[in-house]
Amino acid sequence: GGIGKTTLANKVFNDGYVKHHFFVRVWVTVSQTYDKRAVLIQILESIKLDLKEAMEPIHAQLDLEEATDYELLEMVHKRLFRKRYLIVIDDIWHIATWDNLKSFFPHDNTGSRILLTTRLTEVAKHANSDGFIHHLECLNKIRSWELLCQKVFHGIECPEWSIKPGMQIAESCHGLPLALIVDL
Repeated sequence: GGIGKTTLANKVFNDGYVKHHFFVRVWVTVSQTYDKRAVLIQILESIKLDLKEAMEPIHAQLDLEEATDYELLEMVHKRLFRKRYLIVIDDIWHIATWDNLKSFFPHDNTGSRILLTTRLTEVAKHANSDGFIHHLECLNKIRSWELLCQKVFHGIECPEWSIKPGMQIAESCHGLPLALIVDL
């Protein structure tokens, strides 16, 4: 945790080209405890926000809280079918969770993509053994120090008096970029 998986995925998700390229973009956070129903509702709410329209009055059609899991799954499929979509599934912990989630999304050769973030290499490999897996690494001492200076001094040269304590702070974060930023 804190190495930058979600931050990197968020940068991709909000990139101007990505926004233009995909008709629908969905962000869903899974975490350690997977709740199929909550994820389906999260997906539908994200689609509704992304399309910025009434989605064929989804709430008039069916109250999400009252819908069965099958009805929710059917709505997700219907909203994504024949559309080029990007789905970000953030913080997935279990292979079984991925196996269940992948059935939600239509495979209709529209150029759609699914981006997963996970702490576990085996989950990433299982999701797509032929796919691209980007392994993030901890920052070394020099990169940690540079990031700290960038965040604290906004490109202005670091004052001499702050170098020693700053280096100690950077080292205490053990190369985790988020720890450097939160410590500020």
